[in-house]
Amino acid sequence: MSGSFIAVVGGTPAERDRVVAALADHDLEAEAHERLQLDLVTNLPSLVIVVGADAPELCAAARAAPPLADVPILVLTTDQDRALAAGATDLAMPILTDAALARRVRNLQMLGRLRGPWTPGSLGPVLIKVNDILAEQGDDVEALIEVLELTRDSLAFDRASLVAHIEGSPNAFVVAATDDPARSQWTLAIADYPEIAEAIRTGEPVLLDDATAHPLTAPVADKILARGVKGVAVFPVTWRGRPLGAIILRKNTAGARHVVGRGAEFVRLISSLTAAHLRHGAVLESLRDQTHRISRLKYEAERRLRGIESLKEHFEAAADGVVIVDDGGAILFVNRAAERITGFARSTLNGHPMAELVAPASTEVLAGVVEKVLGGGNVEPFDLELATTASEHLTVSVSTSTVLADTGAVILTFRDVTAQRSLEGELRATKEFLERLIDSTVDAIVAADMRGTVILFNQGAERLYGYRADEVIGKLPVWELYDEGVPRQIMRMLRSTSHGGVGHLEQTRREIRAKNGQLVPVNMTASIIYENGREVATVGIFSDLRDRIRIEQRLLQAQEKLQITEKQALVAELAGAAAHELNQPLTSILGYAQLIQRQSPPEASHLRAVGVIREQAERMADIVKKIGRITKYETMPYVGGASILDLDRSTAGEVPITESTGQSSTSSTGDESVDGSRTREFSAIRPPPEMLAALELEELIDDPAAPDSETGSRPGEEKTRVVKPKR
Repeated sequence: MSGSFIAVVGGTPAERDRVVAALADHDLEAEAHERLQLDLVTNLPSLVIVVGADAPELCAAARAAPPLADVPILVLTTDQDRALAAGATDLAMPILTDAALARRVRNLQMLGRLRGPWTPGSLGPVLIKVNDILAEQGDDVEALIEVLELTRDSLAFDRASLVAHIEGSPNAFVVAATDDPARSQWTLAIADYPEIAEAIRTGEPVLLDDATAHPLTAPVADKILARGVKGVAVFPVTWRGRPLGAIILRKNTAGARHVVGRGAEFVRLISSLTAAHLRHGAVLESLRDQTHRISRLKYEAERRLRGIESLKEHFEAAADGVVIVDDGGAILFVNRAAERITGFARSTLNGHPMAELVAPASTEVLAGVVEKVLGGGNVEPFDLELATTASEHLTVSVSTSTVLADTGAVILTFRDVTAQRSLEGELRATKEFLERLIDSTVDAIVAADMRGTVILFNQGAERLYGYRADEVIGKLPVWELYDEGVPRQIMRMLRSTSHGGVGHLEQTRREIRAKNGQLVPVNMTASIIYENGREVATVGIFSDLRDRIRIEQRLLQAQEKLQITEKQALVAELAGAAAHELNQPLTSILGYAQLIQRQSPPEASHLRAVGVIREQAERMADIVKKIGRITKYETMPYVGGASILDLDRSTAGEVPITESTGQSSTSSTGDESVDGSRTREFSAIRPPPEMLAALELEELIDDPAAPDSETGSRPGEEKTRVVKPKR
């Protein structure tokens, strides 16, 4: 152990063995060495005994070694002046007895524990100051740096630093350093600092006189040399046997063993004081959180890699592309199919963000999917736009898996559906065009599956029935859109060959039932839709006939009115022609009857018959006048269910009555017989000329005072011409 053995060097083996044996006889442990080996602090002897002829030279060499600065040296030589000059602590003659030698050795060992480079009590004030700083400011960075400055200065080092470490972590955290003016903190990899790792592992100080040449630091000697460091002393900071970190002292020159003894005890006390304030401080808690997070992430990463490795063979055999990403979206694994689809080598993709592989418009979708899958929820297949090495975009259908979700990884399986989506887009465009075409059609179009569920109900159907499409599609059976019995009749006609062929129905007139229950007349055609020879749906096209029927009714009324008008015009024309044709013979009959009456003696027996003839002729003349005044077509029932023209209601009005002296007039009419009375005359009816002449002659005979019909002369005047009726 350190400080418990005595090193015997120099001289011959026999000389060294005699000293070792003498000390062993007095219960003092000693080791014989030709040259003293000083590798680690644990090899430092409590006393060095130099023997042989070259004892002064060996003493000088030992004293030049910094670790032996505080170690007593006993020189057994006769050349005492040279030995003292070489730094010997005590001298003795080679012939010294064994008992005297043992006494000398014990005295020097006691002296070694009391002497050193610092006088007793010189480190006490520094320890008191360190304690006061830590008690007042705790683990504040400024306080820790001040403590390190005091330690560095007291032990003659160039710089000092304090690192914190959590057990099991591969990293150490620099809490404070005297050569860091920015007071920044950073992380060290323990593997790059073997001296720190050794101190934390053993819990003992590590003293390296020359770190660039020591076996412990040989793997990182180049880095140490680049930093200009040689002497290094590392003291572990422990609390209740658990390492919390280390205090590191460095200097640019060789030597670190000069702190052995009270110097090492001084640093141990400072380490204990520092540990007491670090154990529950914010710095160490923060480091614990970071370490635990790093450890957890490392553990999760290792578990994730194990999970991927166990499924790797399955992924490589899959025909679909497989990409595994972590919770940050970085790619962990790419299979061969994914390489083939994207054109990127897996070595290029591994470690890169998945967002670099997808189109910008899809990055948010991808992030949302990763988050949801990591939460334990699967996502329905969705489409992503992927970039390729040909600078083209592929549309892929992606499905997810939660198999690795508990390890923080998401499995994305995808296949190229670019051509399929392009075709779907064209079909969708065609479908939308057809839907717009169907909706823009004025006629109602209704389609239903073979169970009677409505699957199509266009806007024309909404206008015709009064239903909204969402009230009918998938909710209302198609037979409720017809009157009772009509659907079965239509299906029979569709399956018959007599109405346009099987599966087709020629235009036919039917009635449908609107939302308000009203029956609406329509013209309809229908057909059955087949799929692989099997009936899958029916479709009907309906044209609303209500407006057409109203137009037809108005047209019929107009036609009837036109027919009546034509009848009235025909009757009026016929009446005018009949009146004109009957007028001449009636006038003659009336004229000659009147002439007979006037030329016959009053007692003549034929006057009664002539009166009847004249009376009936006047009646006929009245009827002819009514016929000539017909303006409308009115009928009245007659014998045998027939209808005849009602002359009274068909004439424009009553025939006006005028007074007459028995002479026919073209402007007056009458209802009485000619004997002294009123006669009914016809406007536009004029007697023939011979009848007028006879009548005028008769008037001249009866009334000599009447003017001449031709000359207009009065009686007594000369008559120039006599008119005779023609026979």
